[in-house]
Amino acid sequence: MPLNIGVSGSIMPFAKYNAKADKWFVRGDDGDEEIARPTFLADLANIATGWLRFREGEAPERAIDPSLDRAAPGPGEGFKRGFVLAVFSENFFGGLVELSSASIHMGNAVREVYQIFEDQRGSHPGQVPVIACTGSEPMKDKYGTNYRPKLELLKWVDRPADLPDASPVDPNDVWQGGGTAPAKTTAIHVPPPAPQHVPPNQPAADPMMTAEF
Repeated sequence: MPLNIGVSGSIMPFAKYNAKADKWFVRGDDGDEEIARPTFLADLANIATGWLRFREGEAPERAIDPSLDRAAPGPGEGFKRGFVLAVFSENFFGGLVELSSASIHMGNAVREVYQIFEDQRGSHPGQVPVIACTGSEPMKDKYGTNYRPKLELLKWVDRPADLPDASPVDPNDVWQGGGTAPAKTTAIHVPPPAPQHVPPNQPAADPMMTAEF
């Protein structure tokens, strides 16, 4: 099924993609730290979609869909369709982190790689896909020029113990029906272990190497 994006109580540290600047970041001890285009494991089997609202200096607010084929009602002004996804990379993220976004361009990129995941997942039981950001393309919209990351599914690997087979969102953030969708979260993000950063002006490691993530 297609993801309903593009057109919490989680305490997981996070990584993010800035579509305006075409840059990736991970939360470090001193705030957001820029990293190179990453290669990572993506738990697409447990991706969550819903309504997200990001405000500077505040924890993100979210109203998560009960399922991928049932959208929660819009909670109000400022909320946009987006996703929450658990991703893992020791090299780029320092371990397990949450990747979420309400950017339409990021959402479309994730929706397309998710369709490839859906087409292939039946042949890879117990495995998770290795995803690489291989570049980006400029997208002009009413906000000027933003960027859409190019995400490529490189291969499949066995699910590691560090990437649990579980939802990335808190159950309290999931809309249960009846009235307006929840518009608050108690999410508190904590810093991940110090990642081994690749300088942003250098290319990512060879994606076919066994230790690429």
